[in-house]
Amino acid sequence: MTTITAADFQVAPRTAHDAVSLRRTPHANRSPFSEVREARRQHVLQVAAVSTGILSVTVTVAAIVLTLAA
Repeated sequence: MTTITAADFQVAPRTAHDAVSLRRTPHANRSPFSEVREARRQHVLQVAAVSTGILSVTVTVAAIVLTLAA
């Protein structure tokens, strides 16, 4: 069992914005290519999502056709 003390509340972020901003790097420390990397990462995620969607629809249609053919 975990015990929560008053000191834990003093160290923890007070809002959701504070919690998220603790993980982000300041803009001054960002590389000029970080936006390019982020755009590439987003593109890869989009391609993966579309590919997964097409594959799942194809498998579903194949399963329906095989079920109706049997």
